[in-house]
Amino acid sequence: MKRIYELNFFVKLTGAFTIMLVAWLAPDWRFGVPLALLSLVFLSVMQVPGLRGYLKGAALLVLLVMASWIGNLLLQGLSPADALPIAAGMAARLITTTAAFYFVMETSTPGSILAVASAARLPPIVTLILSLTFGIIPMLREDFERIADAQRARGMEIDNVSLPTRLRFALARGVPLLVQAIRLAHAISLSLSIYGFDMNRKRTTWRNVGLLIEPRLAHQGQTK
Repeated sequence: MKRIYELNFFVKLTGAFTIMLVAWLAPDWRFGVPLALLSLVFLSVMQVPGLRGYLKGAALLVLLVMASWIGNLLLQGLSPADALPIAAGMAARLITTTAAFYFVMETSTPGSILAVASAARLPPIVTLILSLTFGIIPMLREDFERIADAQRARGMEIDNVSLPTRLRFALARGVPLLVQAIRLAHAISLSLSIYGFDMNRKRTTWRNVGLLIEPRLAHQGQTK
């Protein structure tokens, strides 16, 4: 099961884009909702890290999408019976899309992304963007959870409260999260400068890259 984590990053990314296209080309909710549920079951079977937090966010996303779309469609003159399937289909598409890319982010380390991008001889700036985009988002999610734990430690009840209050508390975490993201970006840029990052210099990889990305090269020689 865990071997799927070592799949080539581009294979996983292609799979995620394919699932996304299938979800958005689905005719209606009768196909989209089962696909969304199947995506969530897949995440559970694969034991993807942080699944509990993702499910909470997915539930909140469904509520917001359903409420906003139903309200908008009712204002346009549709009946509740017609608005509900459309809103359910939209929510299902978003859940399937986020689930697919959540799997890619949580099972692809920055090192594996750098290895496969270097093996493909991608331009350095593309390699940097890919590794930062898919590597930093999980780190920011962990910071978001730590901020929530700090709020709980200070006596702020953020679990057993109404949805509007929970949304307000979630927005309150945005400012410290933004500060942390800026600090992280500064630390990364400083590290790149220290290690002599040069956009005009091609780099090699220390991993075997194929359908799977091996953790390290096998030792070929023997110590004499």
